[in-house]
Amino acid sequence: MLIGNAIVYASLAMIAMNGEGFPSVLDGVVWLTVALTIVGRRVDITRFAGKTASGEPATLAHWRRYAITVVSLTALASVLAHVIGGSPAS
Repeated sequence: MLIGNAIVYASLAMIAMNGEGFPSVLDGVVWLTVALTIVGRRVDITRFAGKTASGEPATLAHWRRYAITVVSLTALASVLAHVIGGSPAS
């Protein structure tokens, strides 16, 4: 998840700094990375007994909350990155 988040943050920063239009290749990178981190977390929970940040066994309820949070925050961050970069997100 750490690497995935770093890729998302870097891509959004590049969108904001370079004024990338929407949609751009970097938007594709962002959403592909988000999808892969969500799938990766599900595999971690279902196959490898993934844990929560507090060390408890993670459940699919935790995964659903994670997925909703990641998608929602990434969508908001994407809109902000495009606005900051001067290209409104559709």
